[in-house]
Amino acid sequence: SAYMRGGRGDRDLDLEALEQRYEASVDPFRQFSRAERQRKFNEMSPMEKIVFIVAKTFLGSKEMRTALFVYVLAMHLLVFVTTYHWSHSSTCDSFHNDEALAHFHGGVPLPETPNGVAVANAAMGTADAGLG
Repeated sequence: SAYMRGGRGDRDLDLEALEQRYEASVDPFRQFSRAERQRKFNEMSPMEKIVFIVAKTFLGSKEMRTALFVYVLAMHLLVFVTTYHWSHSSTCDSFHNDEALAHFHGGVPLPETPNGVAVANAAMGTADAGLG
């Protein structure tokens, strides 16, 4: 069309965008909202400001939320796999074979002597096992 050929369509779109930005800048509701947000931010303690900025950064976009989810999932899987591996590895058998260490791996807790020194000290050959 002749209207678009002269480049006026682009200028009209630019003017419309400028007009919308101007109206948004003088909108009293937006100004009030912006001022309230700034007031609340200024009332925060330094630690709250740090938490707010970090949360806004990580939760502000879909990509960051997805990356955070994948990271947390990976860390949980690492803990689960490591725990499973160590709970079923052959090195744990040494705990069951040593009487003084058996209580660390699901064994019955060792009784204590009246003065609070564990019987394990006596089993390990410590000289002051029952003395106090």
